[in-house]
Order: sequence, then C-alpha cells, then structure tokens
Amino acid sequence: MNTVDIFSRPEPVRGIIAIRNLKTNQTYLKETEDAVKSFKDERFALDLSMHPSPELQKDYTETGLELFTIELDTEASPTDNLLELLEKRKAELISSGITLYN
Repeated sequence: MNTVDIFSRPEPVRGIIAIRNLKTNQTYLKETEDAVKSFKDERFALDLSMHPSPELQKDYTETGLELFTIELDTEASPTDNLLELLEKRKAELISSGITLYN
C-alpha cells in the first residue's frame, strides 16, 4: 500500500499501522480508526520519549528516526473487527519469523 494515498483521502483510514526497525526488522503493530492521526501520534510519542512500548522507545532513542518506518500495514473495511485483525496480523508476522515489540 502506498502510504501517501491515505494522506489524500477525505475520510479516515482504519486498519493496522506498523512501526518497523529497518536495522532489525522488529515491528510494532497497533490498530487504528484513523491511520493519519495515529502516524502523527506515534511519532510525537517517540520523539518525546513517551511511547507506551519501552522496548520500541529504547531502540528509537538509541538508533534514531532514520532507521524506522511508520506505515499502514493492513487497511480494514468499515465492518472489520480491528482487534481480531491485529491479532491475526501479529500471528502472521510471528510465523514468518518477525519479532514484535510489546
């Protein structure tokens, strides 16, 4: 998915966002009702050293913004259950060998 596309949409985009460490490929997943707002909120929390995932915050602080991406991992339909979609996506990544941040 081209993340730029979601910034030009008039309606909020629901789904799962991913913050990926480009050095280790470790990934943080979060469900969202508004991906654009979540991108901004996650980046803000990381930049202020206030992210709820201590492990992700530690890596971000030590390695810097340049080694991380924040993107829409999975777009959800209006009827999708985001928590179920999140758990399914976590299981898929784990089974493919990706380590997840808590």
